[in-house]
Amino acid sequence: MITAFGETKSVGEWGLDGRVVVEPNVFLRRIQHGWSPESSLTAPVSSARGKRDGNAMQYEAFEEKKTLREWAQDTRCQVSEMTLRKNIQAGMPMEQAFLYRRKPGRHFIGAHEDFNGEVNEVRAALTMLKDGGELWVYSMTDANRISLIHKDVRHTITEELFSALSEKNFVAKTFETDTIKNFELTDLGHAAAGRKD
Repeated sequence: MITAFGETKSVGEWGLDGRVVVEPNVFLRRIQHGWSPESSLTAPVSSARGKRDGNAMQYEAFEEKKTLREWAQDTRCQVSEMTLRKNIQAGMPMEQAFLYRRKPGRHFIGAHEDFNGEVNEVRAALTMLKDGGELWVYSMTDANRISLIHKDVRHTITEELFSALSEKNFVAKTFETDTIKNFELTDLGHAAAGRKD
């Protein structure tokens, strides 16, 4: 059951609602990726996903249209065709999809992590990030949710701790959509994580 616009309906019922402009698999994936229910149901699919041209799907970027296979061979694309496809399926704009590589063994936005409380110290956050952790900010209608995912366990981060990491230039944004942002350690963050205080 999904609650949006003050109503609770099944996936099938939302699929019949006139306000919904995407297929059920699209809005379910969006919800898993941290979108608000209203946005996941009503935001049109980006033109970056392409339009049909004959039998091959065409994707538009840099004012050009090509198939994914053609884009994967373009010198501006720095990822494999499979990674490019997964990035686009996750809702990334084409230009970001050409560059973004997920860390090995991780889902795009871990929908399957265990939850293990809150991280509230800069040192702990830096250590986890240096050890392969991922910092995600999910923009929701009423507030942001900030998660540090480390070894497939999700920890929450307070706005204060996130502000401290940002203000000290320990983390920098590496990926962004209208509802999610990914941050990684900067050189300063790596250096601070390695210091013994």
